[in-house]
Amino acid sequence: MKKFWDFLKKYKIIVAVIFLICISSWSTIALANANAVNVKSDSVNVRVGPGLSYANMGQVKKGDKLSIISEKNKWYEVRLAGDKIGWVASWLLDNTDVSSTTNKVGIIKVQNTTVFKNADATSAVLGTISQSDKVTIMYQEKDWTQILYKGTAGWVKTEFIQGTQETSGESTSSKSSNSSDIKKVTVTQPSTKLRIDPNSNGRIVKTVNVGKSFDYLGKNGKWYKVRDSDGSVGYVASWVVTVTGTKDAVKSAATNISEATIVIDPGHGGTDVGAEFKKKTYEKNFTLAYAQEIKKQLQNTGARVILTRDGDATKSLGNRARLSSKIEADAYISLHFDSSTSADAGSGITTYYYENSKDGKLATSLNDQLKALKIKNRGTQQKDLYVLHYNSQPSVLLELGYINSKSDYKHINSEAYKEQVARAVTAGLKNYFQ
Repeated sequence: MKKFWDFLKKYKIIVAVIFLICISSWSTIALANANAVNVKSDSVNVRVGPGLSYANMGQVKKGDKLSIISEKNKWYEVRLAGDKIGWVASWLLDNTDVSSTTNKVGIIKVQNTTVFKNADATSAVLGTISQSDKVTIMYQEKDWTQILYKGTAGWVKTEFIQGTQETSGESTSSKSSNSSDIKKVTVTQPSTKLRIDPNSNGRIVKTVNVGKSFDYLGKNGKWYKVRDSDGSVGYVASWVVTVTGTKDAVKSAATNISEATIVIDPGHGGTDVGAEFKKKTYEKNFTLAYAQEIKKQLQNTGARVILTRDGDATKSLGNRARLSSKIEADAYISLHFDSSTSADAGSGITTYYYENSKDGKLATSLNDQLKALKIKNRGTQQKDLYVLHYNSQPSVLLELGYINSKSDYKHINSEAYKEQVARAVTAGLKNYFQ
C-alpha cells in the first residue's frame, strides 16, 4: 500500500491528467446523448443556415436521430449522415400534425377531389383530381395539403390524400402533376450550375444567376433537362428552380410557412390605450384579442408565432421593432384600428408598408386576402411608420377598420369578423411563404 501512495505522489500530475481525460470523455458522451433528438414529424427540411432565407439541402424523416451542435433563434444546427451539417426548425421536430415535406408523392383517395386555390373551402376552385391519381406534395399541415397542380400550387383536404415514401423524382406517372404541364424553369438560387449529366458530379456547362429561365425538355430523377436561349442543353437540380406551366410559377421545393417565425404586434397597450369608440372601449384591447386569434390559427400551420405583448403592457415602438430584428423574424405584422377626427367620418381597411423591396410582397399577399372582408378595402399604401421604418425584417401595419365608425365597429366588435381576419392573415402568409 505504501508503494501505491508513493507512486501517486511521484506521478500525481500524470494521474491527475488521466483522471481529467476520463471525466472529459464521460462528459462528452453525456453531452452528446443529452443533445440528441429524434424526429417525430413525418419530414422536416434541412437548410444550410438558421432560417428561411437559406437554401434547402434536403429533409430528415420520422425516426431519424439528430445530434445537436448548437442553437440559434430556435433553429438547431445538427449533424447528418456523412458528417454533413445543416439546420432544422426545432419547433417542427415533435410536431406530428405538420410536415415540411417537399417533393413527396401522394395518392388521391376520393373520386373527383376538389383542388382549391387556397387552404380554404370557400376559395376559388382550380379543378378536380380522379381517385388513385398521383400528385406531388409540397407542404402539409393537419387539415390541408399543398400539391403541384397543372404547373401551379393547389390545396386539397389532407383526409383525401394518402402519403407515400416515393419522391416526385421517382414518380413515372402523375396525371395531375404531369411534366408536360411544365414549360419553363426559373433559377431561384445564386450560382446555380447547368450540368452535362443529371447529378452533382456532372461537368458544369455554365453557372447562372437567380432569375435565369430555361426551356423545359424533360426530367431525369430529381433533375430537369433544359435548354438555354443560346442552344446549350444540360441539367439543373429541381430544388433550386421554380417550374412554370399553364399558370403561375411555383417552387418545386416550396418554402413552408411551418418553418417561418412570425411576429404579431398588438398595437398600443398599457398606458397607451390607442383610439376609442366609446368611453373605455379602447383600441389596445381589440388589437390584443385579434393578435391572439391570429396566433392560434397560425400555430395550426406549424409556424412559430411570437407576440410583442401577451397582456395589457406598455411597449415602446423601438422594442417592438427590435424584437423582430433580434430573432430574425420572417414576417412582422402590426395590428391597429383606425380613427377619424370626427365619428363616422372614415371607413376601411388599409395595409401599410415602408419599403417596397423589403415589404411590398408581404403587403400585397396580405391585402389580397383582406379584400374579402366585410369592411371596404383601401388597398396598400406606402407610409413612414416607426415600426416599419426601423424594422430590418419584412413588415406591414394593418389598420383593420375605423373604431369610431358605427358601421366598421359593428364588425370589429364581432367574433365572426375577428376569425375572418385571422383566416385572411393566415391565408396571406401561406401565399407569401410558398
